[in-house]
Amino acid sequence: MQPTTSTTTAADVPQRLLGRTAHLVDGVLLGVILVTVLLLRLPGWALPLERDEGAYAYVASTWLHGGLPYRDAFDHKPPFIYLLYMPALLTNLSPVLSIRLWSTALCLVNASLVYIVGRHVWNARTALLGALIFGIAGSAFELQGLVLNTDQALVLPALAALWSAINLGATQQLRFAIALGAAVTAGVLIKPVALVLGLLVVLTGLYMRRNIVKVLGGTALGVFAVAAPTVAYFWARGGWSHLLFSVVTYNRLYADEARIRWQFGPLVDMFVPFVPLLLVALGGIALLRSHPTAEQRAGWLVVGWTAALLAAAVGSLRAFIHYYYPVLPGLALLAAPCVAWLWDQGRAATKPEWLAGRTASVLLATLLVLPLAVQNIKLVGTTPEQQAIRLYGDAGKRFFAPAPNVAAYIREHTQADDYIYVFAAEPEVYVLAQRRSPSRYIYNYPLELLPQAAAELSHDLRVKPPKLVIAYSGLQPDMLTSDPYLAKFSKLTEIGGYAVFGIK
Repeated sequence: MQPTTSTTTAADVPQRLLGRTAHLVDGVLLGVILVTVLLLRLPGWALPLERDEGAYAYVASTWLHGGLPYRDAFDHKPPFIYLLYMPALLTNLSPVLSIRLWSTALCLVNASLVYIVGRHVWNARTALLGALIFGIAGSAFELQGLVLNTDQALVLPALAALWSAINLGATQQLRFAIALGAAVTAGVLIKPVALVLGLLVVLTGLYMRRNIVKVLGGTALGVFAVAAPTVAYFWARGGWSHLLFSVVTYNRLYADEARIRWQFGPLVDMFVPFVPLLLVALGGIALLRSHPTAEQRAGWLVVGWTAALLAAAVGSLRAFIHYYYPVLPGLALLAAPCVAWLWDQGRAATKPEWLAGRTASVLLATLLVLPLAVQNIKLVGTTPEQQAIRLYGDAGKRFFAPAPNVAAYIREHTQADDYIYVFAAEPEVYVLAQRRSPSRYIYNYPLELLPQAAAELSHDLRVKPPKLVIAYSGLQPDMLTSDPYLAKFSKLTEIGGYAVFGIK
């Protein structure tokens, strides 16, 4: 061991202090970014639940109370989305506020992960810029940044997979291969399109040809560590066949229907808000060659990760803007070095050139994030109903915004242990009213795609007759005339786009 002199120690102290100070400053700046994101999301915390959020919350609640997804409450998403919803349902707050708060917490975690990944790939300053871009874009109202759908939920395991792949390539340690497999599997168990994240395994394997067994073996261990307990749990509780049918068979039917209705025009129009970020991200990709080899490899992992998620969104064949949400962290991570590069152009230049570079950098960053931030600033002073209409149009006006009023009517005219049934695609009504469905079919999509579903529903309604039936206005379900018990029902009231039926 080489002795350390007092002179060497004294010389090292300022360097260590500078390093600690830099880390402290970075932490403070990241905190400022997270507070900014929190404030931007605050005006939308009362945004009414939409139907997908209602389904996830209802199934999660059923699971929390001893039931089982698919067997006791039908939905066609993998089980981890319901697990992710559970923390929001453990509070005494209203369902809307608790879900919005939980969504905000997840967004803040994701922004922090963007920073962590950015530090591994670029540097602290560029990482902070990436976290800022994602924090604002990922909270943008019109990009559905305030909603907690499977696409927003997918970002957390997807970023964990990216972080694991980058560390695996840098250190070649088995634990990161295991973490990569576990993160990809968790993503698939939120949304199946996360299978495309397997590209990270391929790219990392190419970088580590001599250790390919470690990459594949560790990844397989990670997959097993997450998948095996999940399969065992549903198998032990008698729900494995229900899971397979709902997530595999039903989704195949749903995908076939989506392809029939696919149109290219709406897809292009929907993608327009992402174009500025995409163009600047292309600039960041072009700059990859100017970085050291290790940074290039990590950077190409970010490129592959982003491209895979973008391809998955396009391959869905649906013009739903939230399908493209998982691409935002990658675009932010790739756009940030382009903005930082402009800032650095003035370092060794004359004062006019220095000013031009810094000005261009600030203007580009402002053009990227300001229009997105303004979307949320405009929410200040608006009502939840106005927000729902602005985000969802006619569906927001007729269904999502009036749902709390429908729920209030239900609570006033039923007891806590009464059943209600919603003949519509609006399971958020159950969640807001805090009432249960007599059937596992909590929305009407399966009734259209599964012939046996209608017969099962009819049986359930006879065994557990509902106190109230809610339907879309102007659409009286056939069962209200064909079923002897339900035939006694008549329309009690209309609220928004809903009609409420019961026995007078």
